[in-house]
This record gives sequence, C-alpha cells and structure tokens, in this order.
Amino acid sequence: MRPVAPVTPVTPVRPVAPVRPVTPVIPVAPVTPVAPVRPVAPVRPVAPVTPVAPVAPVPVIPVAPVTPAAPVTPVAPVTPVAPVTPVAPVTPVAPVRPVAPVAPVPVIPVAPVTPGRPGDARRSCCSGSSYPRRSCCSGRPGHT
Repeated sequence: MRPVAPVTPVTPVRPVAPVRPVTPVIPVAPVTPVAPVRPVAPVRPVAPVTPVAPVAPVPVIPVAPVTPAAPVTPVAPVTPVAPVTPVAPVTPVAPVRPVAPVAPVPVIPVAPVTPGRPGDARRSCCSGSSYPRRSCCSGRPGHT
C-alpha cells in the first residue's frame, strides 16, 4: 500500500460582497439624420485691375482784353407838356330839407291765448282767428 500524502488544509472561503442593483438604462432619443451638405460653387477669379491713364494738364486759355465801351449818345431834349386846362367851378349842392318827424306807431294789445283741449289743434287755426287759413278750414265740420 502506498503512503497517503498529508492533507493540505483548505483556505477558508471569504464571504462575497452583496451585488448592487444595476441602474436602469435611460433610452436615448433616435438621432435625426443630418441633411446632406450642398457643394459650394467654385469662386470665380477676379479680373485684374486696369491701371488708370495719367491725367493730362489742362491748358489755360488767355482771356482777350476788354474792349472799351462806345461813347454814350446824348438824350434828345424833353418836349414841354401842354398847359393844364382849368377845371370848371363846382356847383354848390342845394341845402337838405329837414324830414318831418315820424309819428309813433300805436301798439295794439293782443288778447291772451286760452289753452285748448287736446285734439283742438285744427279747430284753433280757424275759429277765433282774424285771418283764418282756408287750407285748414274749408270743408271741415266745425271749422269756420
């Protein structure tokens, strides 16, 4: 029989830490697709600047000498004005005659108006009036 190797003692098992709960995953919004980039038109080359021609000096034209003015012609003598005819004398106005005094106009007292009853408007235009109106009086009973 073979000899048995000595038993190696077992290392004690260390306790495992408790598992922490996993944080829930937040859903990500879907990515909006980017619009395609339009190609840029090529830059046109700038035309070369044309050099400006030098400005020629302007010649000064001499002014002609001033001609002296002609002598002034004398004015003809003034013809005398004809004598003024005298105006005829003014005839005196006749004296104003005094106007006769105006006699005062006598005021005729008017009789007081007595108020009528409702509905008497047509009757009042005719009866009792010193100047009846025919348009409202003619042909109506009780209207004179």
